Amino acid sequence: MRFILGLLFGIALGVSLGLLVAPQPGSETRRALQKRVRRTAEEAEQED
Repeated sequence: MRFILGLLFGIALGVSLGLLVAPQPGSETRRALQKRVRRTAEEAEQED
């Protein structure tokens, strides 16, 4: 259980740091993330 929590924390930390040092402005990053989330949600609905 501790391993999984550490892994999840590490992933969250890595994503956060990656967003902070991204070469594009925050508004573009948020827009890209929103598109990716919508696309993933649509794909999940299609699989059901």
